Amino acid sequence: MSLFWIFSRQSFYQQSAYRLNFWLEIAGVMLQIYVVYKLWNVLFEQTPQSFGGVSLPQMITYAVLGMLIGSILNTGEGVHTYIQQQVRMGQITTDLMKPVDFIVHMMARDFGSMITRLVFLLVPPLAISYLLFDMVIPTSPLRIFGFVVALAQAWVILFFCNFMFGLISFKTLDLMGFSFTYFALVRFASGQIVPLWMYPDVLQPVLNFLPFKSVFYTPLAIYNGVLTSSSMWTALLTQTAWMIGLFVVARLIWGRIHNSLIVQGG
Repeated sequence: MSLFWIFSRQSFYQQSAYRLNFWLEIAGVMLQIYVVYKLWNVLFEQTPQSFGGVSLPQMITYAVLGMLIGSILNTGEGVHTYIQQQVRMGQITTDLMKPVDFIVHMMARDFGSMITRLVFLLVPPLAISYLLFDMVIPTSPLRIFGFVVALAQAWVILFFCNFMFGLISFKTLDLMGFSFTYFALVRFASGQIVPLWMYPDVLQPVLNFLPFKSVFYTPLAIYNGVLTSSSMWTALLTQTAWMIGLFVVARLIWGRIHNSLIVQGG
């Protein structure tokens, strides 16, 4: 466990070293939030009946939080991009030689990066958003607890999805051709931009079958009060099942790759 925190702290220091970059990212996040805020205001004024009985403040809260959570639960960069870089440079051996399980090592690095982004890219824009926009603040301690637990589980689920996506680079050496498809799939199927209740009924079974629903929709729906208490516990249990299932699959896939690993470069 001490090694986990060492790798997490190392990743935190590396990420926080470039402070100008983080300030520019905050400016970009705030610009995206403003665009999303104006967009949903216009859409709600034109067709409020299309939002399934959700109020405008709830919709604004969902959209803004979706953008902010997307800055820490990231598919653009993360463990998959790190694995791809190490494999392509032939430096993955340095990670495999470390006295810690490879999956634990990758999770520690991703955790440190996530904490950094949470501190710099979530907290300041979130405070500004509550001051500028009419966002809903949950008053129920149970709902706040459920949101925090769901968000933590969402990070674990997305980590294993990104990790297994990154393992493709051991076969292809590059993820460029797959990245856009994967990024679009996660954003579409997770409900980050458009809530899943607004999708056609024919897509609902497919979206419920995939793990991506647990990444954005579940935490946001709990925070917004869309999920009732009983539905919240069901959703959290579903997330727990996905965490266990994805861990088992990731362990099996990594075991097969590790046993037949050939490193190029150096």
